[in-house]
Amino acid sequence: MRTGELIGTGRSADVYAVEGEPGLVLRRYRDGTDATGEAALMARLAAHGYPVPAVHPEAAPRPSDLVMERLEGPTLLHALLTGGEPAPRVGATLAGLLHRLHALPGRVVHLDLHPDNVMLTPRGPVVIDWCNAETGPPGLDRAMSALILAQAAMGTLPRAQPVLVALLHAFDGPVTEHLPAAAERRAADPAMSPDETAVLDAAVGLIHRLARTQPQISL
Repeated sequence: MRTGELIGTGRSADVYAVEGEPGLVLRRYRDGTDATGEAALMARLAAHGYPVPAVHPEAAPRPSDLVMERLEGPTLLHALLTGGEPAPRVGATLAGLLHRLHALPGRVVHLDLHPDNVMLTPRGPVVIDWCNAETGPPGLDRAMSALILAQAAMGTLPRAQPVLVALLHAFDGPVTEHLPAAAERRAADPAMSPDETAVLDAAVGLIHRLARTQPQISL
């Protein structure tokens, strides 16, 4: 398998086209992180019907590579910023994806589920970037998603606040009791920017204020 052009880059990995395979991409961790566990998890989630990119572990040239389906469509964040998706629907979409994940066996939590990690494809929303996933309590997953949105709202993306409001309203379980653990994880994340770090405490406060005014509903 030969990698083609660089088509995307994130905080920890680069994404390449695959020569001769227009339906595939190769995601490569820059620090050599082993992606085999991530591929196995995604395959297991797909087997349970959860919306993830199809993976092809047998095609990966090296352990740090993840060969998977090339998705067509914008991210949920792009749709929010361009007006294609209103904030209430973005929040409800995130809450629904978390609810579906937590209903599966195995207690899998994503821990980085935010609008830029959801692709809006012809088959519906698809969740990407599973490198932080592990087993854990659903409440921690909800708290992490809420905190990421709150940091964005307190920083460079004020329109994330109505998304956060909708997310908290749609949650099917508590969030604030897991905020200390979520904040500790965020503070220890080396990929966080200085701006994100600077608003972390304020973001926690925002969630507490909003959670007091948001009755939760069942999905």
